[in-house]
Amino acid sequence: MSRLFSVALIAAILAACTFAQKVDSGNALFADAKLAPGRTSLRGVWKVTALSSRELDGAWETLPVNSSLYIFTEKHYSYMFAPGIGPRRLYSGDPNRPSDTEKVAAYDSFVAASGTYVLSGSNLTLTALLHKNPNEMVGEHLMYAIETDGNMLRMTIVNPPFSPGRERRTTLARVE
Repeated sequence: MSRLFSVALIAAILAACTFAQKVDSGNALFADAKLAPGRTSLRGVWKVTALSSRELDGAWETLPVNSSLYIFTEKHYSYMFAPGIGPRRLYSGDPNRPSDTEKVAAYDSFVAASGTYVLSGSNLTLTALLHKNPNEMVGEHLMYAIETDGNMLRMTIVNPPFSPGRERRTTLARVE
């Protein structure tokens, strides 16, 4: 009886592993298939080529971006960018003991977040797990409309918490 039980248990484990592998590979294929035909996967490394903002239905204003990096994996994202013109200001004196003014300037010159994302058609929903601004780590989702064209990704969000009453558009180019 115990031998029959052992064989049945091993068969059940093998079946479960086979099913899990099919589901996992199916999810990977499904993740790529979420984009409309002719569009590319979000997975990869991207950089900001344009950052724009406008009042709702107003004219787009270009915002300067110094350096940037967006990374999308199968389920997670991470981004960092330095808005503004020119390099970020270095701390004077001991870099491990910046003044309070230097800390504020460093905080204001950097944007960063990471978390999970869901892509459904042309809708991209980001949920921050970690964000420079702790008020954006409360579980609220950022919902973007996206457009892709080969190695270009454009993300547009209306009335985001970081820019209320405005629309923000980020255009990215694939790095790898």
